[in-house]
Order: sequence, then C-alpha cells, then structure tokens
Amino acid sequence: MQEIPLNAVPNQRLRVSLGGDEWELTIKVARTTMCCDIKRNDVVLLQGIRVIPNQPLIPYRYLSGNGNFAFITENDEYPWWAQFGQSHSLVWWGDDD
Repeated sequence: MQEIPLNAVPNQRLRVSLGGDEWELTIKVARTTMCCDIKRNDVVLLQGIRVIPNQPLIPYRYLSGNGNFAFITENDEYPWWAQFGQSHSLVWWGDDD
C-alpha cells in the first residue's frame, strides 16, 4: 500500500504512475461531499463518483487494472479536503499488496 500525497485544497488534479499505468485523479468539492474523476492512461474510467471512506474508489474490478485507490479516514468520516494530509489520506494498493 502506498499513500498518495494530497494538498489541503478543495479542488485538485494529480497524476501518478502506479502499477505500470499513468493515473489522473481530479478530486473536487460537490456541496458537502467530495467527488472524483479517474483516468487511466488518458482513458476516462469514472466521472463524478462520490468518494466514501475506506472503500475502493473504482467499484469494478475490470476497470481497476493492477490496483485501486481508497480514502482512509478516522472513525469512518467522509473524506473532506480540509483534513487531507492529516486524518484523511488517499492510498493505492496494487495486486501484490
């Protein structure tokens, strides 16, 4: 498992190389929750998915490739940008984890 650093800002886009793929995640505020768009190798996999705590971001195995992302939070709190880098973190786990 690998932690992906996030900034404590409401809207952000990041690109990372993991599991032999290039990933692009756009994380944004949608009223009182966080949503995410996910691309793998410049192909859109998901758009506007609601981010929930301690669950895979990519809900379907056939879309996830060689791993998946999740937001890990304390006390099952819903991820919120102000807590990024403190009690809420984004992690990646590959098939070998």
